[in-house]
Amino acid sequence: MRLNRMPDPNPNQFQIGTYDESILFDLDDKVTVNKKQSFATQEEALNFAKNHAGAEMVVESRSDKGKLGYDVYSVTIHDKGQSLKTGKQMENLKLFDQPLKVIEKNSGKSAQRAFFVTADGKPTANIYSPQFDRSTYDKLRGALDLDNSKQWFKLVDKYMTAPSPSDNLAPIDNAEIQDMKANLKPGDIIMTGNNGSFIHAIVYVGDDPALQQQLEKKWDLPAGSLNGEGMIIHSLAADHEAEMTLNGKTFTQPAGGTGVIVDTIERYTGRNPRDTMISIAVKGATEADRAAVIAEGKKMVGKAYDNGFNTFDDKDIYCTEFVYKAWLAAPDTAPNFTTQRHPLVPQTSAPISGWLYDKMSEKTQTLMKDDGYLYQEMIMTDGMITNPNVEITWANQNAEKSEFFTKHERWADGMDGKISNGYKNLLKENIPDQAARSHTILEQVRTQSSQTRERLAPANEN
Repeated sequence: MRLNRMPDPNPNQFQIGTYDESILFDLDDKVTVNKKQSFATQEEALNFAKNHAGAEMVVESRSDKGKLGYDVYSVTIHDKGQSLKTGKQMENLKLFDQPLKVIEKNSGKSAQRAFFVTADGKPTANIYSPQFDRSTYDKLRGALDLDNSKQWFKLVDKYMTAPSPSDNLAPIDNAEIQDMKANLKPGDIIMTGNNGSFIHAIVYVGDDPALQQQLEKKWDLPAGSLNGEGMIIHSLAADHEAEMTLNGKTFTQPAGGTGVIVDTIERYTGRNPRDTMISIAVKGATEADRAAVIAEGKKMVGKAYDNGFNTFDDKDIYCTEFVYKAWLAAPDTAPNFTTQRHPLVPQTSAPISGWLYDKMSEKTQTLMKDDGYLYQEMIMTDGMITNPNVEITWANQNAEKSEFFTKHERWADGMDGKISNGYKNLLKENIPDQAARSHTILEQVRTQSSQTRERLAPANEN
């Protein structure tokens, strides 16, 4: 890359981090970026970056009207002895916390992800706008050894994907699945879980011959075996084979795998019975948006499941992170899902909280139910469903009996001041946007759940 001394003051040039080779007595060097050119597509921006001699930063931004665009910035280390020629050297670049927020502040655009192109023309992995205190987070991960801890993986496997304890809600049957599919479009998002709460998010694909053939080959099925089934892409923490019955046939369904996989909604729910399911659509989504979301999802197939729930990069990907990052690719409309750090949670809205709940004192149980407990920064299912840019387009028959519904009834009462002023202030401090939309969420669930029951009434009578 070009190595220059500190240039004259430039309003388009600003610092995003430092460069540290960890050499004794060598101070961290200032690293700045300087905007060079804007492009309509990522391909154009990438080609521009590759054809220039220095290291570049490509920033994906969204205009006020929701359109995607790509800005290319040159990257400068203010020390003649340092270089960003290779990916290995790029590891010495220490970004500020939330580096894309720095770019947003200076550019006036909503930056959502970025990547560097080193001086040898090779792009690095994506980085994203969500990021919290990395030093604290990394120390915690190191202390707990989450990347290698068999105990942690066992906990995630058991409480994220294993069958939940029985409750009063009946599992969703194939008639409901088929009814939901009739009301879905490619790219729509399915939220599902057990015990009336949501633990999983899915991108619905629908009919896709190429994915169908790929899945039939994976499961060693005859061609056409998956005809009529709804293709999905999602990220699973763990999975297992199961005996299931579909279209009058009983068979052993192989496991789908872990991480980002191709699946069908019928066989996923056959392997992992669910009692709560809601689908949401992004308002104003175009056909181009839906196609781009599915194409982006296909690119992520094969990535491992992120047991550490790290949203900042996409080396590994957890379920809601997958949905979030697939929808970032929408060229015309994006829902702008945000991360949550301290969401309020009822006792089973997160599997691990449900596991802890019965082991706590009554006082602590109340705190868990009303005040939540510390999550690291994550994309939460509630943050998706309550997003003002989406609407609920389908709900299962018993959705009004779910804990999700009960939780929003409590939030609605809390925002109306029916519980206490303290609880209302608690909601406003922690989840003001989600709680404020609780009345709307409740009405949408009531409407969609009622319509599902009406459509399935003849089948229920039989």
